[in-house]
Amino acid sequence: LPLGIGDNFCDHSPLSHQDMLSILPSCAFPDADVCPHCCCLIPGDTPVVLWWFTTCGASGPHGPTQAQCDSAYKNSNVSVAVEKEGSLRGVQVWRVPATNRYRISAYGAAGGKGAKNHNKRSHGVFISATFQLEKDELLYILVGQQGEDACPGGNPQTQKICLGESSPIEEDYKKKKDLKEWAGGGGGGGGATYIFRQKNGIFEPLLIAAGGGGKAYLKAQDNSLDDAPLEQFENSTAVPGVSGNTGAAGGGGGWQDVTLLPQAGRSLLEGGEGGQACPQALAKLQWATSGGFGGGGGACTSGGGGGGYRGGHASANDDITAGGQDGISFVNPIGEIFLHPLAAMESHGEVEVQIYLNCSHCHSDNCKRDPDTNLPVCQCEMGAVLANDNVTCTGKTGSFILTGSFCVLCIFSPPGLLTVKSELEMMAPVNSVL
Repeated sequence: LPLGIGDNFCDHSPLSHQDMLSILPSCAFPDADVCPHCCCLIPGDTPVVLWWFTTCGASGPHGPTQAQCDSAYKNSNVSVAVEKEGSLRGVQVWRVPATNRYRISAYGAAGGKGAKNHNKRSHGVFISATFQLEKDELLYILVGQQGEDACPGGNPQTQKICLGESSPIEEDYKKKKDLKEWAGGGGGGGGATYIFRQKNGIFEPLLIAAGGGGKAYLKAQDNSLDDAPLEQFENSTAVPGVSGNTGAAGGGGGWQDVTLLPQAGRSLLEGGEGGQACPQALAKLQWATSGGFGGGGGACTSGGGGGGYRGGHASANDDITAGGQDGISFVNPIGEIFLHPLAAMESHGEVEVQIYLNCSHCHSDNCKRDPDTNLPVCQCEMGAVLANDNVTCTGKTGSFILTGSFCVLCIFSPPGLLTVKSELEMMAPVNSVL
């Protein structure tokens, strides 16, 4: 059960002291009675708040509604306005509560699985950076949605293929080496997660976590688009944010581009909707496997490309083993990258916003925020004391001095995120977050 503020989970925690120390900065209190993700408390400290944004339960090529987000965030500290119409429909708008430097962590959505290529999916990308934000500034947040899986299929014919009871696509491919008659069974591309703002009437990207490409109908035995380089990112707005190439399956949507084909994922500024399945798949088998909201490309027999600042390419022809490429992530140069991109997300995307605390001036590289002054206070290692300059430590080294005990609870993270998030947070420098 979730612990309330002040409850002590420490004595029952299987984590080591060092593990708890590394996880501590990531924890927060969205509500005194509700801890949907991770709760930590050092007695006497002021609780730290983070804001966690999700797809609000939406899935597929279209984003959430206001009613869905109202329900999803009902027992949390998050309040958003969801755009109802136009090119930003489904985008969540959040008002920055105070002028400060914030760490924003974005998770792109994973791509869909192929009909006979379902052991694993292409992961969405995690990326994190810090930005100076002003009170009452509006952040626009599109949370990427997972590309649709080919199976179980939506009709008896496709269900039989998924169960291995029928294989017209493979038979046609073996005979003709093309798929003009039969098509479908690839996975949709995953949607990218976009965080952006409006400046002088123009939308400006801050952070974009790319979506994973959709898997092809069959797993490749050799190199294919599945093996494209991962975890790339752009950090210059001078580089065009174009959509990926569309073949039979749809390329992933980029930041700003125009796409005419129905299977192509839409760029962010033309709506960010996921692409439809290719016309061939819909005509013969009615295999409707779409890309995820956030520009995921629609599937054919090959997989759709993932969304991103630049969208991932789809195979030029409908290769039965060609998965779509992942999209390319982005960090605006006005921000400072905190953790480089890592393909990590196994489901829908998410966004975490957290106040950033810079401890680089401290001799120990460790600090906490003073609850009265709201300023960072350096902490020293066990056996050492803080000098009069309030920066250096004197005395022997050892473990950090901590007042009271840790309370750590990280068992309520969404599926596909818990293990990854724990590992990523343990990689993060303790001196850099609150």
